[in-house]
Amino acid sequence: MVTMLKRISAALVALSAASLALTAAISPAHADPAATSGLYGRADATYDGVFRQSLAILGLVANDVKPGKAAITWLLKQQCADGSFEGYRADTSKACGVSDPANYTGPDTNSTALALSALMAVNQDSSADAAGNWLTKNQNKDGGWPLYIGGNSDANSTGLVLAAIKLANSPSSSIKIRKGEKYLTTIKLSCASGGGLAYQKPGPANPSATAQAFIGLTGGLEVDAKKLQGNPICGTNTVSNAGSYLANSVTKSGALPNSFGEGFDYTSTAFAILGFVANSNGNQAVTKGTAALVTNASSYAMPAGVANPGALGLLLLVSNATSKKPTNFGGINLITALQQSQQ
Repeated sequence: MVTMLKRISAALVALSAASLALTAAISPAHADPAATSGLYGRADATYDGVFRQSLAILGLVANDVKPGKAAITWLLKQQCADGSFEGYRADTSKACGVSDPANYTGPDTNSTALALSALMAVNQDSSADAAGNWLTKNQNKDGGWPLYIGGNSDANSTGLVLAAIKLANSPSSSIKIRKGEKYLTTIKLSCASGGGLAYQKPGPANPSATAQAFIGLTGGLEVDAKKLQGNPICGTNTVSNAGSYLANSVTKSGALPNSFGEGFDYTSTAFAILGFVANSNGNQAVTKGTAALVTNASSYAMPAGVANPGALGLLLLVSNATSKKPTNFGGINLITALQQSQQ
């Protein structure tokens, strides 16, 4: 179980309901102020700094709020010379390490994919191009992407990368996208078993993996509200398979189950909602899932009154996609809470 958790993006674990108590801890007193100036949130950024910063920027931009200059500068300074991103670089004067799947260190695809999306949102084109080039260059032969280069492909990483490079909309990425989507078809489960995608093959259907694969397939990382059709029905293509699995689970319980333990995973639920809106269906699931996010907004995004910027950013994306007020989402002004968390 420990190995599985390490392989899945540490940023996702940091955002999951099971670990909110851990990420609410204040950053160590010895942290270099220069490494945190402009960073959203005061929790230790070791594992999720770039990930949460990127989600925060995406959420603000989606709601027509310009991120602070220091926040954008922080993200730009985190970029490695080859265009990639590590989870967090405490000392940006030192060169990035090598992506190491054995020790879970160095640049990773999850941080780079989210950073690419955020950089495009704030018109940092040259930095975004460098991140996109690194991602497309490091696609595995099976068409998927691993968390760390040299590792095995997985659904979470492949979904995040696909969503990012689809946003970039570069003609040169079309073949890479098709190969990535084809990889995801190899890890889907049969409709007879309920559908969904495994994290890696072989394996059972995984809610987190399926939700992130779904936004990769639908291009749903940043979408505007639209009229939705009913819940998707499981079919032969991977989009309907993943969508049906997610819709059935969310409609039944209000939120996706936590892949890492007990309770619900509001991060994956938010990703699923974005995928549904991008795919123009899942009306029942979006209604129930959004209601669950509204009800649990405080415990998810402001645990013990401490801002979780990644969660706030995701809720801002959901509020935009579902036409909810970002200034009163479950009693929280998501915009103010996020802005006030900036160091």
